[in-house]
Amino acid sequence: MTEQMFFEKLNEVLPELNRMVLEKAKKVFSSGAIEPSDYEDNYLLPKIFLSAMGKEIENQYMPYLNKDIKVKNNLSYFL
Repeated sequence: MTEQMFFEKLNEVLPELNRMVLEKAKKVFSSGAIEPSDYEDNYLLPKIFLSAMGKEIENQYMPYLNKDIKVKNNLSYFL
């Protein structure tokens, strides 16, 4: 895969990821899991939510092969 191919594929996945994040946010709000009035009008609550979403995203896109898991773990050192 070339760098250009990588970015093309990444750009294809991002809309799906964005939809998933927004669907999960709606689910969180409708479940009553958070109380928005407890937060000021700033970015704290969205950032908390995105932090939690990181684990969900990891579960959705987790590689299965050991060699791919090693690559994922190595990449995390560079982020």
